[in-house]
Amino acid sequence: MTHRIRLRRPWTREVFRDGQLIDQADRVDVPDASETPEISANNNQSDETRFEYHAIYRRHFNCPTGLEEGDQVSIEMVPAPNRWFVVRLNDEVIGSSDLAGLAKESDRESIRLQIPEPLMGQNQIEIELRSEVTADLPLCTAEVALRIDAAG
Repeated sequence: MTHRIRLRRPWTREVFRDGQLIDQADRVDVPDASETPEISANNNQSDETRFEYHAIYRRHFNCPTGLEEGDQVSIEMVPAPNRWFVVRLNDEVIGSSDLAGLAKESDRESIRLQIPEPLMGQNQIEIELRSEVTADLPLCTAEVALRIDAAG
């Protein structure tokens, strides 16, 4: 049996342009449909001007109760990010667009990132996204969830 715990809110978000912090929000929802005024104002730049944008989303969550030995816990993102990304759990990389072997479910266009060791009592997930196109700002538009697959 599979159980999903959606990690909707509250997330923090930091948006950078060429390494400089240009927007910070203390409480955002994921999926993130918000607009960032400072970034939107820069859409009038000429086509010759290229910036590298990246966004970092962070959220804390507690270990789910009732986990049993053999249960498989993973982070699920629906839809899968369509740009460069890195996902960290408790400061450890558990998935990135550069790593091969991500579990991709084509029917749902999602990715599952296995959590390699038992969760701590308090955990932090961090999602970093990058883009070089202002029209395609790196916002986390995926639904993020803890997925628990019960042991056989």
